[in-house]
Amino acid sequence: MSDRVIHRASDVPSYTRKMQSPSAGTGPSGYSEPPPLSVLVLSSVLVAPFPDHVGLDRDDPWLPPASPQSFGNMWPWDWAQISEMLEVVTLAILMFMAVRAMGQNFIVDGSSMTPTFANNELLIVNRLAYIEIDFAWLPGVDNEYWRPFGEPRQGDVVVFAFPGDETRDFIKRVTAVPGQTVEIRDGTVFVDEIPVDEPYLGEDWGGNTPAQVVPEGNLFVMGDNRNNSFDSRSWGMLDQRLLVGRAELKYWPFDQVGMVNHHHPEPEVALELSATH
Repeated sequence: MSDRVIHRASDVPSYTRKMQSPSAGTGPSGYSEPPPLSVLVLSSVLVAPFPDHVGLDRDDPWLPPASPQSFGNMWPWDWAQISEMLEVVTLAILMFMAVRAMGQNFIVDGSSMTPTFANNELLIVNRLAYIEIDFAWLPGVDNEYWRPFGEPRQGDVVVFAFPGDETRDFIKRVTAVPGQTVEIRDGTVFVDEIPVDEPYLGEDWGGNTPAQVVPEGNLFVMGDNRNNSFDSRSWGMLDQRLLVGRAELKYWPFDQVGMVNHHHPEPEVALELSATH
């Protein structure tokens, strides 16, 4: 069979009406003799569009029979994919819980810590800074509680549950720790008779409090805005069991991002001042 394909109808012989007068060999009606039947069939086959094959794969008798539909066949994932997805979700939950146990974000509410912190600033608080591990169940242990990351220090900025309402969280600065004697004279803080250098204060303030020793397990805390701070001068010592953690990072607003400066007193200066008294 020839490879030539006829695409135009003009290429195919067709039965046409002759417009001239009848001649010998024509029929009584004036039409020429029709072409053979084989030519008409060939004309219709070549002019007609080629058939598409869409759906023939479904009707192929040589294909194996399709398996019946079931819930397992319709489920988009197999058990291996489901297991992998559950592992990822579980790992994400564990990571979130671990991060939550180590750090927590807080919003500063109020102006009691200005100029160190302003209202609505966002902080990250280290919850592990003062975590306690109970060893009371071990025989022969003198200290029932152990803090692996250290004790609160003078100058630390801490977050704690307010003793008068433990549903509220306060942020203050540690002024004195257990065993120290704290006193305020005309707006100057004395710890163990040594005046405390406080460069973080924004304005002058006044006031006096009698000398008092900080009991074991307690802290004396004050806000950096001494003229507008509700702190240990009003409600007394802070029980360390109410500590949430130590403020570590300020992350909002962006132009104030940075680590929190706790302003710990220099040991050398403290020793020198104590020797002069």
